[in-house]
Amino acid sequence: MKIDMAAIQNPSVRQFYAVYWSQRQILHDFYNLLSEAQYDYRMVDTPERKSDSPRQSLAHILYVDLVYLNAVKTGKLEFKSMGTEHFAQLTKEQLLAEMERIEAETLAHLTAAGFDPAAAVDVPWGGKMGALNVLYFLHEHDILHIGWNLALMDHLNIPRYASLTQYWGP
Repeated sequence: MKIDMAAIQNPSVRQFYAVYWSQRQILHDFYNLLSEAQYDYRMVDTPERKSDSPRQSLAHILYVDLVYLNAVKTGKLEFKSMGTEHFAQLTKEQLLAEMERIEAETLAHLTAAGFDPAAAVDVPWGGKMGALNVLYFLHEHDILHIGWNLALMDHLNIPRYASLTQYWGP
């Protein structure tokens, strides 16, 4: 999905996407680079402990995206079932399509005429935060996963790619 930053009318929403979208593109590029077989690779796979596979990791990212989108829609951030339990069984193409669908829904919500970036959202750690401020946690969450993906890239012998090195360096 391409975003025309200039078309985003609200300056605070435009600023959010200016910060958020570069990291999201890095995630897109990583998950597009992997083969379907690599989606099931585990860096740790012992009887005692198993790391998440890229498939599970992307399913988790999409779940978190929906949790935060739901928070700005409802005014309450809740880590609850979002009907995504089946995501870890989806194919690469299905996961990438779901990623684009959620991103398009989020962009449509944040750029709708009635969206209030300062609308109060109850947060589980206590108090309230502005809706757009809550969404900055998605940016931080994406960066966490980019770090994890770097380790996966080393294990899978995947070279650094353009969007990653343009932002984070070689």
